[in-house]
Order: sequence, then C-alpha cells, then structure tokens
Amino acid sequence: LEVLALTGQRREEVAQLVWSEVDEVSRVWHIPSQRSKNAKAHLVHLSEPAWSIIQSRQRHSRFVFATSRGKNFQSFKYAKAELDRLSGVANWRTHDLRRTVVTGMARLGVPPHVADKILNHQSGTISGVAAVYQKHEFLAERKEALDRWGRHVTDVVVLNSRSNADTETAAA
Repeated sequence: LEVLALTGQRREEVAQLVWSEVDEVSRVWHIPSQRSKNAKAHLVHLSEPAWSIIQSRQRHSRFVFATSRGKNFQSFKYAKAELDRLSGVANWRTHDLRRTVVTGMARLGVPPHVADKILNHQSGTISGVAAVYQKHEFLAERKEALDRWGRHVTDVVVLNSRSNADTETAAA
C-alpha cells in the first residue's frame, strides 16, 4: 500500500512487481506492456521513500512483494482493513490512492500532463492533434514530480508522528 501511495501505480502492477523490472542503478521500475492495463510499457521513477521500501524486501522470490510461499502479494483486503483500523479512516478503495497521488501532485505544482504520464494514462490532458504529434515522455519531469511527492509524503508522516508523540506525552 505504501508503494501505491508513493508511485500512483495500479494495485496489480505493484503486487506483481518482479525484481527483473527494477533497475537498481537508475532506480527505475520498468513495467512491461504485457503487465500494463493499457498494454503500453511504462517507466516509474522510484523516489527515495519508494526505493527504501523496495530495497528492504527480501529476495526469496522473483516477486518484490512476495508471500512466504513465493507468490505475489494478493491480500489487499486484509492490508486495507488493518490500515483502516490503524488510521481510523474508512470508506475508501485502494484505487483511490491514484487519485490522492495525482491530486496531491497538483497541489505541489506538478503539471497535469506530467501526472497523466506518471499514471500511464493513455488519453490525458494532451488530446486531439497535439496528442498525435506530442510523443515526449517527460521522464525528467516525472522523476522530479515523484521525488517531490515522496518528500511531501515523508514530511506528512513525520509531522503526524511528532503530533501523535506530543499528544501521548501530554496525556501522560
């Protein structure tokens, strides 16, 4: 769920992430066209927080998020229920994290066409004749946007952790 929130990628694309798709030097995840919902190969820059999560995973399977039996993670229902319990937030779906990412990026000043590329949307903000001629992938801009988003998410988590610690200290 953390990688979903940090990258804005689709649930099944994250769950089926395999080590061979990760370029450790460039810290880029290469989603092949066969695994992409729109059948279009996709590059995802891994921000420092996303990279830390992936790097911390044990390599006992070809899947980055493997179960103890070596299969890809599939227990989103239980993971989400636990997150609901811990956060006190309910009535949302894991797919909503994509909307959260793109909305948060907009607040941080990321242009919509860059956010569309990050989400691997086929038809984004560039449409019509411009979409036919415009083939730039905005890789540098996508990297900057995901790095900015990763820093923002980290800052929010740190701020909330401090706030919770202050509340617990005051209650004691």
